[in-house]
Amino acid sequence: MQPIDDRGTSDTAGISRRRFLQSSALSGLVLGLYLAPQGPRTAIARDTGVFAPNAFIRIAPDNTVTLIIKHHEMGQGVSTGLATLLAEELDADLSSIAVEFAPANAALYGNMLMGGQQGTGGSTAMANSWLQMRTAGAQARALLVQAAAQRWQVPVTSITVERGMLSTPGHTATFGDLASAAAGLSVPDKVTLKTPDAFQYIGKEDTRRVDAREKSTGKAVYTIDVTLPGLLTAVVAWPPAFGASLTSFDASSAMKVSGVKAVVRIPEGVAVVAEGTWQAMKGRDALALQWDTSGAGPVSSEKLYADYAALADQAGQVVVSSEQTDALLAEPATRIAATYEFPYLAHAAMEPMN
Repeated sequence: MQPIDDRGTSDTAGISRRRFLQSSALSGLVLGLYLAPQGPRTAIARDTGVFAPNAFIRIAPDNTVTLIIKHHEMGQGVSTGLATLLAEELDADLSSIAVEFAPANAALYGNMLMGGQQGTGGSTAMANSWLQMRTAGAQARALLVQAAAQRWQVPVTSITVERGMLSTPGHTATFGDLASAAAGLSVPDKVTLKTPDAFQYIGKEDTRRVDAREKSTGKAVYTIDVTLPGLLTAVVAWPPAFGASLTSFDASSAMKVSGVKAVVRIPEGVAVVAEGTWQAMKGRDALALQWDTSGAGPVSSEKLYADYAALADQAGQVVVSSEQTDALLAEPATRIAATYEFPYLAHAAMEPMN
């Protein structure tokens, strides 16, 4: 077991890549402790009796365990990964955990590996959450065990927790049974986390994606599937080449397309706003656009490959020098050389982010 202690915070502004990699674990530790302001805290229950020991967990009297995820799900699996961390330390049934995405609140849900902004990128979700989610789960578990011990008048050491059930000889209870009682207790500042040899979910081959079935059956609801009263869709007519600019456009035909509500000029082109995607696309097709391509340069993957190859043949700048390294590179026992090429493309999602 490893206790979590408070080591304080540090300014991450201007941190180097090497220093960042060296200190990621410590950054995660700080994040694991930043669950609420300092001082005595209780796992406040709303009028419904919901147990919320920190910003990431809710346990309702009906035994629903909800994980609030602060990272965006882009198919990389945070819904499963973070739920696994929580279930591991909470000793919950992983398959029963509901996932909910956090509201806009950088103070509670900021990514400290990205300067505290509320965002996801750079493969930071797990590094950010490794100790944070586990600590959140361990806190909730400790409170539930304490509530059970008080109700049953037994030592906390006599209580076992397995897949959402607390038990001691002669007594059993679900998380939901103890939610209201646990909500009135003070959240512990320090908790003990499992050692890897005690893991039942983390790193196990039989731990499966929690969203796989819904995605495979078409039940999953993506951002692009969401409809709201009065919701409109916009598509953009972009320049035909980099460096091209719009000189004029005629939207009269586009406005005649059924469902088109507005045509708006934007710095990069022209946006067509309509009741749905198909209507917006048909409206865009009906636009009369005039582009100035005189400032557009020839840009293609092939040209970029050639440019990079020419740059590689030029003398570079020495950033770090080591006599030992220079000697090994001058006469290596084995030399392996390879060239990797990647096409020029947009690093962007095809659909709205979830």
